[in-house]
Amino acid sequence: MLKRDPSYEREIRLWVILGVVVVLVRFAVRNKTYGFSLKGDDYAMMVTCILWVSSFVVLDIIYQCGTNLDLEPAQIQALSDDEIVRVIRGSKFQQVAWYLYPTMLWSMKCGVLLFYKRLTLDLWRDFRIFKYLVWFTALSYVSVIGTVTFSCLPYQNNWGVRPLSNDRCLHKTQNLLVTTFFNVITDVAILSLPIPTLGKMRVSVYKKILIMVLVCSGIYFIAAAIMRVVVTLNGERSTIVVNLWGTRELGVGLVATNAPSLRPLVSRKFWQRNNGSPPRNQE
Repeated sequence: MLKRDPSYEREIRLWVILGVVVVLVRFAVRNKTYGFSLKGDDYAMMVTCILWVSSFVVLDIIYQCGTNLDLEPAQIQALSDDEIVRVIRGSKFQQVAWYLYPTMLWSMKCGVLLFYKRLTLDLWRDFRIFKYLVWFTALSYVSVIGTVTFSCLPYQNNWGVRPLSNDRCLHKTQNLLVTTFFNVITDVAILSLPIPTLGKMRVSVYKKILIMVLVCSGIYFIAAAIMRVVVTLNGERSTIVVNLWGTRELGVGLVATNAPSLRPLVSRKFWQRNNGSPPRNQE
């Protein structure tokens, strides 16, 4: 009765593997280039990677159990008590996924902000807009989590099966719209922050290149977020569609936010440096 799509499981696994590989390569590059001395953005990326792997576990449970979004009222009546329990379990994990999704998005934003701080200390100490942006990013996350928590009340309606909950608690369009709104505007603000002052920053050309790589890669992140909301709202009413496009968006974001740290891979000096060479100074 529940929809099954083998290609969904394969793609989710591929995205998870890709994300973990990207993060591991990031730390390998950093270790070879600067020595294994972690900074704030590195710890943020560790948290992001843990959330990324956790999301795979949650999405797999959701796929195996199904959710209340995938069933019509007539189908509900034909389910056995054991099947109802299973769908309720899947729906509860779907609610967990709605917390994991924005938390991972905002952990990547945190990593980008800490990356700015690491590269340009003067931007952190003197540029007030930067501090305001940090507060705005934090408050936007609180707003998103508040929407996920309080937009469907009573709270147990999020996994209501018999009787079936209303569309606000099933499809959760408000969660997607609010998350995408704050996600896009914070991304635009964060990525555009260094552009007006890039020429005046008292940093090396190398660091300026890293910032521009981050800005350019972030454009793909924003495009993925917009595409996700358009396809989800206009596509098939299905948990598979919701979660697959969410995973694609997060996967693109994970690659984009790690792109600056992977830049040494295209440098000849990186491959010529032998294991006995001392690491470069931290950025």
